[in-house]
Amino acid sequence: MNELECIRTFVKVVEVGSFAEASRQFGTVKSVITKRVNQLEDHLELQLLQRSTRKLTLTDGGADFYERAVQVLGQLEQAKAAVSSVEWGLTGTIRVSCISSFASCYLAKDLCEFQEQHPDLCVELQQHDRFCDPVQEGFDVCLQVGNHNSNALEKVDLFPVTRLLVATPNYLQKYGMPSTPEDLTQHKHALNNYVNSDCEFNFVGPNKRTKSIKFKPLILANTIWMIHAAVMSDRFMSVMPTFFIEKEIANGELITVLPNTRVESAVLSAYYGRSAFVPMKVRILINFLERKYGKCPPWDRLLLEKCPELAVALGSNTEN
Repeated sequence: MNELECIRTFVKVVEVGSFAEASRQFGTVKSVITKRVNQLEDHLELQLLQRSTRKLTLTDGGADFYERAVQVLGQLEQAKAAVSSVEWGLTGTIRVSCISSFASCYLAKDLCEFQEQHPDLCVELQQHDRFCDPVQEGFDVCLQVGNHNSNALEKVDLFPVTRLLVATPNYLQKYGMPSTPEDLTQHKHALNNYVNSDCEFNFVGPNKRTKSIKFKPLILANTIWMIHAAVMSDRFMSVMPTFFIEKEIANGELITVLPNTRVESAVLSAYYGRSAFVPMKVRILINFLERKYGKCPPWDRLLLEKCPELAVALGSNTEN
C-alpha cells in the first residue's frame, strides 16, 4: 500500500463527491480509486465514508481525518515548492479555465508570458462561457464573472469589468440616439445571458441615482462573439465589456449610447478549491494577474485617454 497515494485519493474523492469523478481526474479506473480508499480504511481501522447508491457521506472520523489530511498534503506541497527552486520556479501543470472573451483579448497572451517566467511549468487553458467549478471539473483556477457561493471554493476578485452600452453609427442613424435609460426599451437589443441571465441592467446617472432597466432582447447568447456580430450588423445595440470593444470605440465603429450614464460594472474573479493550503502555482498565478490588471485595468485607462468624453460612462474604474 502506498499510504500517501491512498490519502491523496481519499481527499480527492471527498472534494469531487464521487469515486467516478475522482477516477476521471486521476486518469485511472474507478476500481483503483475504490481499492485505495478501502486500503486506507483498513490501515487506519476506521470507516471514513458511508457509501450509498446516491451519495457519499463522511463519517465523523472521516471528517476529522479529511481536515488533517488536507493540512498535511498542503504542508507537503509547500515544502516541495520551497525546495524546487530558490526563485520559486514552478513545475508540473496548471489548468486554467476562463471566459472566452477575456481569454482571446488578454489572458492567452499573458499566460504565455507567465509560462515564459516559469519555463518548467505546463500551462493548460480551456474556454468556457458558463460557470466552471474548479473542484468538480479538475481546474486549478477558473476565471469568470459573477458571484457563485460555495463552501468548497475560494474567490479572489481580479478587476472590475467596465461595460458600455454601444451601437454602430448606422444603427443610431436609423433608429435614433436614446436620451434616457427608459428610451432603451424601445430599441432592439442583443444580450449575453451568461453575465445577466435576467437581462436587467442598472444605469447610474450623473446625480448618482440608479435606474434599473429590464430588456426584452431579440438576440440572446452565452458567447460574446454572437453579441458582437449582432451589434456590428447594424441591427442591434448591446452592453459589452470595454476590454472586448476598446478598438471599435476608439476608431468610431461603435458609439457609446447614453455616455452621461454608467452601466454598473461586473467583476472578473479567480475561483479555486478551498483547502488549508493554496498551491504555490495558484498563488503565484493570481498574484501575476493582479499585478497585470488591478483595480484600474489598462484597457480602461487607454480608452479614457483616447475618448475623454467617456469619463462618466467609464466610471470610477479609471480613477487613479
